[in-house]
Amino acid sequence: MKTNKVENIISSVDRLPTLPIIYTKLTNLLQSPNATAKMISDVITEDQAIAVRVLNLVNSAFYSLPQKIGNLKHAIVILGLNQIRNLVLVTSTIKMFKEIKSDSSFDMQKFWEHSIGCAVAARVLAETAYLKSPDDVFTGGLLHDIGKLVHAIYLQEDFTAVVDDVRESGLPMIEVEKRIFGCDHTYTGKELAIKWNLSQGTVDMIRHHHMSDNPAELTKEISAVHIGNTLCIALSLGSGGEKKVPVAQMKAWEILDIEMNNLETIIERIDRLFNESVVILES
Repeated sequence: MKTNKVENIISSVDRLPTLPIIYTKLTNLLQSPNATAKMISDVITEDQAIAVRVLNLVNSAFYSLPQKIGNLKHAIVILGLNQIRNLVLVTSTIKMFKEIKSDSSFDMQKFWEHSIGCAVAARVLAETAYLKSPDDVFTGGLLHDIGKLVHAIYLQEDFTAVVDDVRESGLPMIEVEKRIFGCDHTYTGKELAIKWNLSQGTVDMIRHHHMSDNPAELTKEISAVHIGNTLCIALSLGSGGEKKVPVAQMKAWEILDIEMNNLETIIERIDRLFNESVVILES
C-alpha cells in the first residue's frame, strides 16, 4: 500500500515542513499578557518582506478602511491580534513554500494562484454570510490544498503519476490520490495543520473542504471553503491540478444561507480582490 509512504512522512517530524519562524515567534509572544502592539510589530518587522505584505493587505480593498494605515502598530490596534496573526501566517507560509522547488509536473505558480483564489472566494462568501471571522476562513482557504504540496515535495514520482492520471482521465484528484497513495491531500494537509498546532477550525476546513467524507459537523466555515474552491476552479483562478470543475454541494449553500441571486455580485468581488491579492502576495 502506498499509504505507508505518506504515513512515514507524517510520522517523521524532521520530514514535514515546520511553521515559519516569524509566525512561531508571534504566536509565542501573543501568549504573554504583557505583549504590546510595539512588541508584536517588532517581531513582524524582523522580516521586512512579510511586514510590507501584511501592511499592503491591511490597506487593500479587503478591509476598505476609511484611511490608509501607515504602520503595523496602527494596523494591530485597528484589526486586532487574531487578524494580524492570520495575515502573518498567510504571507509567511506563501514565502516559505515558494522557496521550495518541486520536480513534478505540478505547476507551483498556478497552484499558489489557486490557493489565493480559494482564500479570496471563501472570504467573500464568509463576509456575505456574515460569519464572525472572515480572516479565519481566508486562512483556511489559502491552506486547503497544503497536503498537495507535501505530496509534490516528498513523493514527487508518485505525485507526478497522480497529476498525469487526473489530466488524462478527468477524475477528481482525491480519487486518484486514494488509489495511488491510499489517502488524499485533505488527510495529509490535516496532519500538517495538526503538527503546526493550527486551530481546530483551520484543521477542519483543510480536512473537509471537499465534503467527500460527510463530516459530522458541517460548519459555515467549511462550507465557505468548499464553495470557494469550486468557484475558484470554475473561474480558472490558478489551478490546483483538477481537470474538471467539481459540483458544489447544495447542502453547503443551505448552511451558508446565501441567496443564489447574489452569485453575480459575489463573483465580481472575487475577481476584483483576487487580482489585487495576487499582486500583493506574489510580490
